[in-house]
Amino acid sequence: MNRDEVLNYVNLLAAAGNETTTRLIGWTGKVLADHPDQLKQLTADPSLIPNAIEELLRYESPSPVQARYVTKEVEHYGRTVPEGSVMMLLTAAANRDDRRFPGGDSFDIRRKIVRQLAFGYGVHLCLGASLARLEGRIALDEVLKRFPNGWQVDYDNAVQARTSTVRGWERLPVFTN
Repeated sequence: MNRDEVLNYVNLLAAAGNETTTRLIGWTGKVLADHPDQLKQLTADPSLIPNAIEELLRYESPSPVQARYVTKEVEHYGRTVPEGSVMMLLTAAANRDDRRFPGGDSFDIRRKIVRQLAFGYGVHLCLGASLARLEGRIALDEVLKRFPNGWQVDYDNAVQARTSTVRGWERLPVFTN
């Protein structure tokens, strides 16, 4: 890659990693406020945090859609997709598919998750997936240590961010217990 390509790539990684991790942390606060019973379980047993992060990523994916160009004609489910087409992958919907995740619209920090698609899969796996998971686990662990009695979201002053690529909170004020 030439210098401009390297700089563009570094900027992409910095922006993408920052944005999605921030959204993950916001969703963590919102979803756990909505499920205080599970918040109490996490406070009582921090060993549940890694699986809780996987469930949070599955339940509220920070990057719910990905688009890809089709580089060669391909057939899926009996339909031909021509080369040059754009495909929109609805990863958030896949993460709630009841065939893969029974009760997919419910949140459960103890759900057995073999693989969810919040960070893509295979050659399209997000380069920063491991770092995002680590940051999410550390953030949740530290917040639970500081606020073991939980919090409630101030929905009157919460503002959801509106972007075409990520989903989350621009502002999510809380009241601590």
